[in-house]
Amino acid sequence: MDRMPINVVVFGSIPEAILVISLGLILIGMRPPFRKIVVAAIIQGVAAYYIRKNVGFGLHILLQYITMCILVWLIIRMPICLSLLGVLIGVTITSLIEGTMVLIIPKLIGVSLAEIMSRSWLRVALFLPHLCILSILVYLCLKHNFTLEDEIGILRIKKK
Repeated sequence: MDRMPINVVVFGSIPEAILVISLGLILIGMRPPFRKIVVAAIIQGVAAYYIRKNVGFGLHILLQYITMCILVWLIIRMPICLSLLGVLIGVTITSLIEGTMVLIIPKLIGVSLAEIMSRSWLRVALFLPHLCILSILVYLCLKHNFTLEDEIGILRIKKK
């Protein structure tokens, strides 16, 4: 079980949830109101705090994915299939970026991952590179109107 400090929730989990939801939905061709994304992300940040506090490592990832899908479905009003797919795409891209950063950053700064996780502001700093990369991806997808709609046939069926 992970003890996640409040500053990590506010400056890490909530911005990450905003970007995960945004990127995933943009990539499936959806552009819901940003205000609804923020509301879902705040609730997701609170849920992540309690999930990580009470659930063991590994299972917390599945539970956070499920809660994020439910929030996108209920708050953003996406059909459940699109909610599942959009969040899955966002979570997958985020996991790849975050996994890479978690391997690289401790070596670059010469601090162990265990120490980073035990110091809340250092932990927040660990979020920054992958949040920046996710922000750039969201921006580029929006700027260039990039989606995966043509690659994902189920979207054509669900949007009709």
